[in-house]
Amino acid sequence: MVRGFRDRDYLETRDNLFFAVIGNVHPEDCVVAYLKYLPNPHGKWKRRGTRYARSTRYYSAENIMKTVEFLAKRYPQYVFRYESSDMVFSAVPHETITTHYRPEKRLEELRNANHMDHLERRAIQLASLLSDRTGVPLGRLGVTGSILLDIHTAFSDIDLTAYGVNESRKIKENLLSLYERNGTPIHRFAGRALTKWCKEQSSVHPLTVREAEALYARTWNKGIFENTVFSIHPVKVEQEVQFGKEHYKSKGLVEVSARVVDSSDSCFLPATYLVADVRPEEGFNNVTKVVSYEGLYGDIAGKDDWITVRGKLEEAFDQSGRLRYRRILVGSPEACGSDFIKVKKRI
Repeated sequence: MVRGFRDRDYLETRDNLFFAVIGNVHPEDCVVAYLKYLPNPHGKWKRRGTRYARSTRYYSAENIMKTVEFLAKRYPQYVFRYESSDMVFSAVPHETITTHYRPEKRLEELRNANHMDHLERRAIQLASLLSDRTGVPLGRLGVTGSILLDIHTAFSDIDLTAYGVNESRKIKENLLSLYERNGTPIHRFAGRALTKWCKEQSSVHPLTVREAEALYARTWNKGIFENTVFSIHPVKVEQEVQFGKEHYKSKGLVEVSARVVDSSDSCFLPATYLVADVRPEEGFNNVTKVVSYEGLYGDIAGKDDWITVRGKLEEAFDQSGRLRYRRILVGSPEACGSDFIKVKKRI
């Protein structure tokens, strides 16, 4: 199967902009993506003689929508409206793409390189460690973020991708095992690093510092390797992606509690939780999914966990106009950053 545009790929455009791809499902003529770096003479990152600045410091759904507003004013050719949901989003038309950066190709290039810097070497070491422990081939891993674009600094994070459902599960299981062992180069945030992370999350999300700490305790794909912050991003491959044609109608913002019945798709983007026993029951019958484009809430709840969700209630219709189900979307422009998923104690 032809390798398409995958979540966490990067695109460079003829306007010298860098976009990060969102998810694996895209319109026919463009790629859904958010602006990550743009030329700036005072930028911190340098590539081929050009300096770049980040489009936003924190990549929450609310801040990404601010980049859409910026694009609408400066580069309107990258702003579209979804006909299926009447939602404005940023995307890169195929004809504007000059380079498609693939994380797995970059990792392969680094493995075969004669010279690499300290951060690149650590990225290879981390990928190799995970591959050796899990049996996942290095070809099913990749390196994304600033290392993918070769604009990283010595203080950049390591952002890896893991391709495939089974491969991602193996990586998750082994990381959780490594966190519990002493004497390994991999460990969770703790002390000042944990406090810093929790304060940052509470500053951009509707979470208290204590709630952010509880959320991190359920997060497996962010940690520290040899004093360098790392993240792992599971990504489905083409044969694992279902392409459904549905139309969504917004019914406004809601807040409910629900029981998770299946979280197997919650580590990917968008994170999808199948739910039941939605409370209050009145007005929320046939709500069967919670879908989050806010990566912070990915894979934080398991089967039979109860969650509190604030988000946009949507009705999903098939092409014939028949109502199929209702879902709650986290990460919508309408919520303006007020939406969330919080794991509750069992009811």
